Amino acid sequence: MTSTPTCPTGNEHFLPPWYFRNGHLQTLAGMYIYAPLSIRKQFWPNTTRTGEVLLSDGDRLIYQDDCPTDWQPGDRVALLLHGLGGSHASPYLSRIARQLNKNNTRTFRLDWRGCGAGAGLARYPYHSGRSDDLSATVSEIVALCPDSPISLVGFSLGGNVTLKLLGETSASVGHLSTIDRAIAICPPIDLNFTVKSMQKGLGRLYDRYFCQNCTRDVYLRQRQALKAVIPEGWFSRRPRTLYEFDETFTAPVCGFESASDYYAKSSANQFLEAITVPTLVIAAQDDPLIPFSQFRVASYSATTKLLSPRHGGHLGFCTTQGQGWMDKQIIEWIVGKL
Repeated sequence: MTSTPTCPTGNEHFLPPWYFRNGHLQTLAGMYIYAPLSIRKQFWPNTTRTGEVLLSDGDRLIYQDDCPTDWQPGDRVALLLHGLGGSHASPYLSRIARQLNKNNTRTFRLDWRGCGAGAGLARYPYHSGRSDDLSATVSEIVALCPDSPISLVGFSLGGNVTLKLLGETSASVGHLSTIDRAIAICPPIDLNFTVKSMQKGLGRLYDRYFCQNCTRDVYLRQRQALKAVIPEGWFSRRPRTLYEFDETFTAPVCGFESASDYYAKSSANQFLEAITVPTLVIAAQDDPLIPFSQFRVASYSATTKLLSPRHGGHLGFCTTQGQGWMDKQIIEWIVGKL
């Protein structure tokens, strides 16, 4: 195992006010206080366009293309990837896209299968191992912006998919060669450990929240015009935990033998050493959803840097001024000097 890497940006220290030094509070503040406020401040110009990615199995993905007025062919583009239960309209995606646009970076906010603007366009669900879907999206962006370097920005589940893609395939050939940097924020790189940890203590509240959201999405999929793939009799045994959801729905629908098989094949930790693209991983040590111990035991490539502040929660990193610290790390990594 290689030694744990450190971040070179020079802004690695995040110290919130004393009353914000709690992972649960950071997480909830990011979700319910600053996220809604950031959305109210957003103004999207009429230049936003919607695009489509056709996948090999017939499903379709939708993305939002936000192009700055002064952007020229060959300028940087960034592909933003949401987490579990999110969409292109998730506050953190919209906020970061807007800030990147201000730095003359064209952004593509992707909806995973069946999410957001892609509701009703996918028979199969998205999951943490859909790196093929990400690869197909990158290929689409390369076709639109053939001379532009591409940055990947993945949040939570989207971060795991990002790291998995970069480590499992050669980044020096084909359309992936245009990816020149990436960042993963709070990625669950060990899915089995992450899901099992949420079945303990206060983690049960998050587990129930995500399980209920995922189950509700299946009911919505059933009512959509496109015939969604759902295991026979699934609605008669409603899952109580996220693990049960993956065991009874995700695994059989997506071709895995079990939830454990899904986690084993989709976790990014096994691919980290093979990453050759400059990559930044941000993970708070008090994240209540993603136990930090999985980052301590992981092995990293020489091009991968881990930024691990003591506080920040899950996609929180809040101060009295909002979530500026996380935003600054992302913007500096994508548009600044490495």
